Amino acid sequence: MGRHRIHNRDLPPRVYLKHGAYYFDQPGPPRKLIRLSDNRGEALAKWAAMEGGDSSEVHTFAALMAQYTASEGPRKAPSTQEANRLEAAKLISVFGQMHPAAITSPHVARYMDIRGQSSQVSANREKALLSVVFTYAVRMGYVQTNPCRDVRSFPEKGRNRYITDEEFSAVLDISGAKLTIMMRFAYLTAMRQGDMLALRREQITQEGITTTQGKTSKRQCFTWTPELRAIVDAALALHPTDNPREWLFPSKTGKRYSAHGFRSIWARVQQEWGEQGGERFTWHDIRAKALTDADRLGMNAQRLAGHATRAMTEHYIKARQVEEVAPLPERKWDRQQPKEVGISDKSDLSDSEEDETADKPSKYGATDGTRTHNNQNHNLGLYH
Repeated sequence: MGRHRIHNRDLPPRVYLKHGAYYFDQPGPPRKLIRLSDNRGEALAKWAAMEGGDSSEVHTFAALMAQYTASEGPRKAPSTQEANRLEAAKLISVFGQMHPAAITSPHVARYMDIRGQSSQVSANREKALLSVVFTYAVRMGYVQTNPCRDVRSFPEKGRNRYITDEEFSAVLDISGAKLTIMMRFAYLTAMRQGDMLALRREQITQEGITTTQGKTSKRQCFTWTPELRAIVDAALALHPTDNPREWLFPSKTGKRYSAHGFRSIWARVQQEWGEQGGERFTWHDIRAKALTDADRLGMNAQRLAGHATRAMTEHYIKARQVEEVAPLPERKWDRQQPKEVGISDKSDLSDSEEDETADKPSKYGATDGTRTHNNQNHNLGLYH
């Protein structure tokens, strides 16, 4: 049996990442190192085609995960693929060498218990991925049941963080020129991070900025306003070029920001904001602020978000709205002046009167309020 991987543990057996490309180590004789692709999805698809699709080839959970990723991964948004890659690495580190049919509900429950000690939210996301992988395995005939079905996830509270105008302005002050432009653009359009990073210059038209949401495939055109026009012009001025295929918000190298790379930039800004005593917020909280503010201004927040239903928009808005509650109207007794408490007021006892009352025996013969037995033979104080 070969050695266990130390790096890239989410890759299938005999697939390796070398110098930015994926290779398959085909056993011999003769042994060959076959280049698959420099794209992860394409590489896994080629590997799955080479290894075959029948159940006899899936002997480990790692192989099952690789086959699922090659088959279903390309249909997901890039940010989801990146998140699944990290989640898959965690799952493979535990279940990787197990046969899929050998993984049971108690195994999944134990994983949740241990993983939940460090992060319950991450445990839920990893279990969700594990569940869809086993749903795929059931459909392909590799296993009979989904072991995640009877394992509960940890309860989660909906996020209700609202960024105030003062907080937003303060973070703008500590951000660089490009990030400042991107924050203001994200607020004006309520655009998701992935959709914003995917914008190309050719999507800037005379009518506005056209885009197709990666999550919902909703087509939108953000019409020009003086504010939006000024922000886009500032973004274009940072990277002058005549190539319409260039990104609107490119990285320093001119390429598109990766989800991980942009998160790192945002994390550094938020760390500085936290060190100044501010309450940190996520990039997605900017979208929530935009939708909440739009609703308060009487705008159509649902159209701005590109949601199919109003209920989806309410999920953002209601959690961040503070309900204003009016007190009851004044009554007659509210207009009376509070009376002064005097010594002769029998409704209030002074400290000395309370002490005197406390020393008097009760009808049961005790001074501390406890009942004593009337039979002297059971009164230990009189027993000789």
